[in-house]
Amino acid sequence: MKTGLRKNNAGTTLAELIVTFALMGIFLASSAAIISSFVLVHSQITGTMYAQSVGETLLDEVEGELSAAKPVGGRAIVTGTVFREGENFGNGVSFYGRDENKSCFLVEDGLLVLWTETDESRWKLDENAYMGYRISEFQVSRLNERNVFEVVLKLRNLKTGFEYTASRAVQCYNFTTETDFQRIGQEEIALKDFFH
Repeated sequence: MKTGLRKNNAGTTLAELIVTFALMGIFLASSAAIISSFVLVHSQITGTMYAQSVGETLLDEVEGELSAAKPVGGRAIVTGTVFREGENFGNGVSFYGRDENKSCFLVEDGLLVLWTETDESRWKLDENAYMGYRISEFQVSRLNERNVFEVVLKLRNLKTGFEYTASRAVQCYNFTTETDFQRIGQEEIALKDFFH
């Protein structure tokens, strides 16, 4: 009596292999598309978070200084284009700070700088704190005929080109009378006038 196992010599046909590889290709392509879209969304969210963090830090600094500006001097707050020794630094704002020293916010090499008249000292956030971003535009404009300004920062990532805009309304609390409001103007700002 023969009890041997039957041998199945049929094997896999070429058509079955082609269908199997075609299905694998479809699954791999669709999973690659899903993964790449997740990576893109993740990088955009991360870029936005970094830009928002940098923007909020810079706006906090501007708001802290500008809101405490004092209504002293002829033009206590001036918004406009900043010049130093003929070089155009773009838009900025000059004002008398809480210590009544003349100060000016401007953008220098993509970094926000606060110049003051005392010994040409200046404040600048550490370059690493910008997380790969630089300021491409800085604008301070008066929102009303009183003491409220809008500060707008446009940030651009140096590697990806991603752009982000942050803005904030700032009220100058020491400016309360019509005479104070008249001390706010718009004109060119010459940094050389800061230093005696």
